[in-house]
Amino acid sequence: MQFSRKNIAALTLVSAALPWGATASDQEAAYPQRPVTLVIGYPPGGGADALARLLAQSMGESLGQKMIVQYKPGAAGNIGAEYVARTPPDGYTVFLGGRPNTIHKTMYERMKYDFSRDLVPVGLVATMPFIMVSGTHAPMASVQDLVRLAKTYPSALTCASDGVGTTSHLLCELLQQDMDIDMQHVPYHGAASALTDVMGGRIDITIVDVASAVSNIQAGKLRPIAVMSGMRVPEVPYVPTMEDAGIPGFDLGAWCGLVVPAGTPAHVIVKLNQAINEALADPALRDAMAKMSFATPPQPNTPTAFKELIAEETDRWTAILRSRNIKPLH
Repeated sequence: MQFSRKNIAALTLVSAALPWGATASDQEAAYPQRPVTLVIGYPPGGGADALARLLAQSMGESLGQKMIVQYKPGAAGNIGAEYVARTPPDGYTVFLGGRPNTIHKTMYERMKYDFSRDLVPVGLVATMPFIMVSGTHAPMASVQDLVRLAKTYPSALTCASDGVGTTSHLLCELLQQDMDIDMQHVPYHGAASALTDVMGGRIDITIVDVASAVSNIQAGKLRPIAVMSGMRVPEVPYVPTMEDAGIPGFDLGAWCGLVVPAGTPAHVIVKLNQAINEALADPALRDAMAKMSFATPPQPNTPTAFKELIAEETDRWTAILRSRNIKPLH
C-alpha cells in the first residue's frame, strides 16, 4: 500500500520512541502478542454476527492470535463504535463498522464520539445486498403491489427496520421518497426480531441484508419482493432487482469494514489491513461468505480507499436524512 505523509510521520515517531537496542521491525513483529477483540454493534443472530465470526476465525489465523467477537448492541451500532473509540489505541480492540456509523452526528445527539475523528479506517471487509421481504400473509408479491397499496392506503403499511439510522431504515426512507409513498417506520433492536414480526403478520415489510433473510425465504416463511442490487443474488436468483421492477437507482447494498481507535500505530494498521486481505484471499472464506450473500471488496483494499468510501457515504446519507426531515434521537 502507499503511505501518506501522516503515516510516515507516525512511523518515525514510533521508531524514535523505541527503547535502546530495539528496532521498529521488532515492534512490528511483536504485534499481536495476545488475542484481539472484534466488537460488533449488533446482537447475535444477524448478518453482522455471521460475518464477524467468519472474519475472526480467518484473521486470527493470519495474525497468529485468536480473535474474539464481542457484542455491544444499540443505537444502530454506535454504542459499539463509541466503546471502541474509548479503548487504548494498541490494536487489540477493533470495530466492525458500517453505514449507520457515518451518520451518527445526524441521528444520535447523545453520542459522545466522532466516527471520522476518533476511529480510523483499516480496510473494507464485505459488501452485502439487501432485500425487501413481506410475510406470506401480506397482499403483495411485487414492488408494484406495494406502491399501489401504499397510495391507496397512505401511512397504513408498516416497514420494519433493525433500528433507527440503520441501512434498513435508510432504504425504507429512500423507497418512500423515490416512490412518493408514505409508510409507518417501525424500528426494532436487530434484524432477527424485525423478521419475526414480519413472518408473524404484525409488520407488512422489511428491508434487510440477504444473509439475515435467505434461510426463511428458502423455507417459505418470507416472501421476497425485490433485491436492492444491480444484479440478481445467486442464493435467490428468481427474485427480481428493483431495476427489473422498473425502478432504477437502487443498487444500494450495505458494507462493513474494520476501524481502530485514533492513535493506533501505523504498523499495527498495516498489519491488520494485511490480515484482512489475506483472509479475503482464502477461497474457503470467500465461498463461506458467498453462501451468505456477502461479497468481497474490490482491490486495492487500503485504509485510504476505505476512508474515501466513508466520506462519500456520510455526505450521501446525511443529505437523504435531511430531505426526509428525520429528526435526531435524544
